Amino acid sequence: MKEVAFMKKIICIGRQYGSSGREIGEKLSRELGVPCYDKLLIKKAALESGLSEEFIAKSEESPINSIQFLSGNPYADIAGIGNTFYSESQMAYNAEKAVIEKIAGQGPCVMIGRCASSILPKENRLSVFIYADEDDKIKRVMQRNQISEREAIHRIRHMDRMRKQFFGFYSDTAWGHPESYDLMLSSSLFGTDGCVKMIIDSIKETEASENE
Repeated sequence: MKEVAFMKKIICIGRQYGSSGREIGEKLSRELGVPCYDKLLIKKAALESGLSEEFIAKSEESPINSIQFLSGNPYADIAGIGNTFYSESQMAYNAEKAVIEKIAGQGPCVMIGRCASSILPKENRLSVFIYADEDDKIKRVMQRNQISEREAIHRIRHMDRMRKQFFGFYSDTAWGHPESYDLMLSSSLFGTDGCVKMIIDSIKETEASENE
């Protein structure tokens, strides 16, 4: 099924770790016949900025305001190390931001994470957040990574904390909160296929209403 003919918006997907958000985004892109950008955004940002992929990826795991957590000093961002950390993290974010804006100008696509929903104008995108029940996330992470339940819980909490901090620093809304998104879906309730169908239906409805 290729339904891109009706689609004008960029689909931005935020997700809890272990919620199948990436799988939903990838399947959505196949159903719509449009590109899907996730880690590919890092590759493109690295190529166009001259920064390494590792450097850009690491900056997403360590948001600027984490200096305060690492140092225990609420004013650490004014110290020399804070200034260096700020400039390097901002450089990496700016590189991804430029790539996101460039790709968005090329036509419809699916973007997973990377604060795309806060970078692109609201009228040009549909912002979706995928979440899931804790038990489902734990089972999925255990199976996917072949790790224990304890390790899975730790990884979920760590990754979601990093995503929350990164999004919170670069956006004026909060990660995972309803006011930050156009649509929030539970993959535990609707499943992967159900979430894909509901997103496609939402695109059709919103774009039809805009054309009235």
